[in-house]
Amino acid sequence: MKNNNINFLARVKIVRILLIFSICFLPLSLKAVNNDRYVQEKTFTFELINKSYRDFFNYIEKNSEFIFFYYDKTIDANKKISLRVENASILFVLNKLFQDTDIKYEIKDRQISLKKEGKVVPQKKKGEEQKRKVYGTVTDASSGESLVGVSILVEGADNGTITDLDGKFSIEVSSKTELVFSYIGYKKQTLLVGDLGVLNVKMKSDNEVLDEVVIVGAGTQKKVSVTGSIATVKGAELKLPSSSLTNGLTGRLAGVVSVATSGEPGSSSEFYIRGISTFGGRATPLILLDGVEISATDLDRIPAESIESFSILKDASATAIYGARGANGVMLVTTKSGIENTKAQINVSFENSFVTPRNMVEYADGATWMEKYNEAVLARTPGQELPYSQQRIDNTRAGVNPYVFPDVDWYDLLFKDMTMNQRANVNLQGGGQKVVYYMSLQANHDTGLLDIPNTNSFDNNINRWNYTFQNNISYKVTPTTKMELRMNAQIGNSKGPNYSTSDLFNYAYQTSPVFFPAVLPALEGDKHIRYGNAYLSSGRVYTNPYAFMSSSFKEVNFNTLNTSLSVEQKLDFITKGLKVKAMVNFKAWSESSYNRSISPWFYRVLGDEWSAKDPTTFNVEQIKRGSDYISESGLSRSSDNTFYFDARLDYNRRFGDHTVGAMLMYMQREFRNKVLPNRNQGLSGRFTYDCMNKYLVEFNFGYNGTERLAKNDRFEFFPAVSLGWVISNEKFWEPITNYVDFLKLRTSYGLVGSDETGTSAGAAHFLYQNEVNMTNGYGFTTGSAGEYGRWGPQIVRLAVENAHWERVKKFNIGFDAHFFDQLNVTFDYFYDRRDRILMKRGTFPMIMGYERSIPWSNVGKVDNKGVELSVNWNKEILKDLVVDVRANMTYNINKYVYKDEPNYPYIWQMDTGKPLSSTVGYVADGLFKDQAEIDGWADMSDFGNEIMPGDIKYRDVNGDGRITEEDKVMISPFGNMPRIQYGFGLSVAYKNFDFGVFFNGSAQRKIMINNIVPFCASDTNGERNLMKWIADSHWSVATPNPNAAYPRLGIVNSQVSSNTVPSNYWMRNGNFLRFKTFEVGYRLPYCRIYVNGDNLAVWSPFKLWDPELNYNSYPLQRVINIGAQFTF
Repeated sequence: MKNNNINFLARVKIVRILLIFSICFLPLSLKAVNNDRYVQEKTFTFELINKSYRDFFNYIEKNSEFIFFYYDKTIDANKKISLRVENASILFVLNKLFQDTDIKYEIKDRQISLKKEGKVVPQKKKGEEQKRKVYGTVTDASSGESLVGVSILVEGADNGTITDLDGKFSIEVSSKTELVFSYIGYKKQTLLVGDLGVLNVKMKSDNEVLDEVVIVGAGTQKKVSVTGSIATVKGAELKLPSSSLTNGLTGRLAGVVSVATSGEPGSSSEFYIRGISTFGGRATPLILLDGVEISATDLDRIPAESIESFSILKDASATAIYGARGANGVMLVTTKSGIENTKAQINVSFENSFVTPRNMVEYADGATWMEKYNEAVLARTPGQELPYSQQRIDNTRAGVNPYVFPDVDWYDLLFKDMTMNQRANVNLQGGGQKVVYYMSLQANHDTGLLDIPNTNSFDNNINRWNYTFQNNISYKVTPTTKMELRMNAQIGNSKGPNYSTSDLFNYAYQTSPVFFPAVLPALEGDKHIRYGNAYLSSGRVYTNPYAFMSSSFKEVNFNTLNTSLSVEQKLDFITKGLKVKAMVNFKAWSESSYNRSISPWFYRVLGDEWSAKDPTTFNVEQIKRGSDYISESGLSRSSDNTFYFDARLDYNRRFGDHTVGAMLMYMQREFRNKVLPNRNQGLSGRFTYDCMNKYLVEFNFGYNGTERLAKNDRFEFFPAVSLGWVISNEKFWEPITNYVDFLKLRTSYGLVGSDETGTSAGAAHFLYQNEVNMTNGYGFTTGSAGEYGRWGPQIVRLAVENAHWERVKKFNIGFDAHFFDQLNVTFDYFYDRRDRILMKRGTFPMIMGYERSIPWSNVGKVDNKGVELSVNWNKEILKDLVVDVRANMTYNINKYVYKDEPNYPYIWQMDTGKPLSSTVGYVADGLFKDQAEIDGWADMSDFGNEIMPGDIKYRDVNGDGRITEEDKVMISPFGNMPRIQYGFGLSVAYKNFDFGVFFNGSAQRKIMINNIVPFCASDTNGERNLMKWIADSHWSVATPNPNAAYPRLGIVNSQVSSNTVPSNYWMRNGNFLRFKTFEVGYRLPYCRIYVNGDNLAVWSPFKLWDPELNYNSYPLQRVINIGAQFTF
């Protein structure tokens, strides 16, 4: 009975929503009736003697709401007539005007269309093909409304016609006839008739500001009527000489913060909309490809050639219809479609890229390493015997014998200086009256920088082939019914090492250049590579990075099939502007992989037996036996499947000065990669109202449910409202229209949510369930540190009491402006208050028994606010010389409003009130000058090492005389995530030449490098490598530089532990400006050739490696690309 009540209440809510929509539509529907009454009731009294038709039309338009539409050749507008009427209706006036003529009139919505009766005079040409009559309709490309009075001329002839009140026309043509369509305020369009019998022509406004259409949630809107915060970019603007689409987002769109994490082929950038405004859960946006959710990895493989546009939905008005999934913003990716009544166009492009690594870490040479190691020994233990003799250092520097005195540049040995990648794309676009199509096939080939030896048993350098097929077909079953199939297939093969490439970069950092050579000379009969090595301790050997690089191989094959089928039915027979659309989507992903490995053979050089008298001779011994045979694993498989369905009812209609739109949609989604699927469903809707293109109102809502919550708490309502005012359409604005031809103010407020709260922090999927472990062991622990245990069942996880959605209250205010008919400016201010963030309770002490099962609660709160600005200037400066300048900037700042934390003794220890991405550490007051200063300083013995001159000295923040964890403070409100991200670029086109450059950058960003410690042997790798910047600038007894880049050296971690903690001594300015792309091209008949580049240069105060990456990341690469595009 309870479930029935719930279903009944849900149905009541739906009925109420539909009733609200009906009430909104009713007054506007009544306006259509008033049009007919106006025709009957409006009367005229005038006497016009010997006046032209044009004078009559002007008089009637001036003294009534009627408007005339006619083709110039329909009537002789200068013909003189005389007419006198008194209290006459418009029908009487028109009948008198056109009696005894062949002019026919029609009145619809106070619009009077004039045309001449009889057949159109056919075009007469010698040898002309047989004539036939074609029929058609002309509509507005953005709104779909019929255009009345469009002039239609036969190219090269005098005959033509105009469209009637329904936008329809008919004209006699041959298959070679070209028709020219022209209309005031619209771009002229020419169509070849060919074998078409019906023409549906969509005309675009010649004012791109007014005509531009943007993709919004579950629909489209004219940009001038959008009241939400939406940023758009064409797919072509994101095209890079790279196989990674997401790498092109950085700096391109206001509101999108993008961060590169690696330069490895197949890696994608992390991106966030308006920064990060949550913790412990998903912070990345929802990505929809043609209305269906995809991952960032799926997006990364889609070629820019197949993408029509990106729309970034940022505020509550734009994202509310996605309810539970819209809290972090939404990215709508729309692929290209076919074009009606156009012949097929084939585009073929080929590219070859030359790739070189940039901004890699520099290491000191072997001789310098030994000298600085000796120095480090004396720095901590004066008088101790030096491990490296001057003779060995000199022999190493002189390269006497690279096997006995190795000097291995691991970076140079492991990585190539260059590689090449290739890309090819073929796409076909066109359509007829009933079927339109777009098909694309992209092939990407990317290789890595690993310099694998030719003699290795397998080539495990990165080698990736990806194929992406896009197939979009739309078929008009009837004039009111349309079916559409959209399919995206991704197939890939990836070969490479069976380890993370960051591990390889780590080994280059963790391995000394002088302990052993990378390889030793092969002897006759060898079936394996002789890798160099040495004993680490008691039979254990070091990790040889070169052997590690070559020892494993992995091959992965994957495929993703994403298919959507939709049906759209117009319901004009019920009421004009009403239609229904349903879509079903199936997405399947599968992957299989296997790996191979081979155990390397290790040898060491017997250095004690080497003699300077015979420097080229040396002896070796085998210290670890390898294998001559490859081991191969079995085949592992994984897969997932997604089902998605939505059905929506759309309404859009104009009533004179009033335009109203509405949408109501139901959706359900099921994702399965385990036994139990993940499901969500919801109802969403939109209502829009536009009065005279001046006053705009929009209401959106989402009513969504999630299985993560208990049955009675699963659904929640997420509403949003937005307002817009197009000031430039007001009368008082007319005097400055020449300066500011468009200005719109807009604001929005609403509520959106997230059901993925707490997921990355370890929260359970089903929040309402307890998890109890019945196995033997300590089931209950207590004590201040959890030191007391009792036997019994163990509570692993407690159900969340009063579990809720994570939700965000979003406010946005902004404007869109167009200056001097050439400059576009968009500005937004936003403020988000996120609450009910799921987190572990920090105030629950262990003594209460919560050592293993700390409760979770929806108590976290975060504020996020900022501004966005985008500017675009476009102008034809000289004939055929067009310049386009773009720039955008995003600034956001966030903070913890509330985070449940332990009862710290000092307020600066708390995260509450601090930015989410801040830098916390000790306050460094420079380096100790001498022992006297150390003796007079606060006690630093908690670090565990003997403090010496040249070590970092830290401020005693709490004044207790000891440097402890309690002295850590926020040393910068900035962290690794930039607060400011920006981009700017220039494009120039002159005749057949085109040129473009783009720069992007980040500001208010900090980098911490306290984890770089040379020498200091670890248990598995021995002494670490020495970076060149440390060798060049460090404190030493001989040169006690107080401003050195690195403090006093040591050879074990226990000697330098106080110097490796986070502090402002290690904090660096991470701001940068990157020369992201350039392109220059020249267009030939049917072909365009071009050269472009990516990641060409970077300017930053941080010089040690690329400021966006870690020292052990696969480097970003400079790409120089040559390409050609053919059009048929």
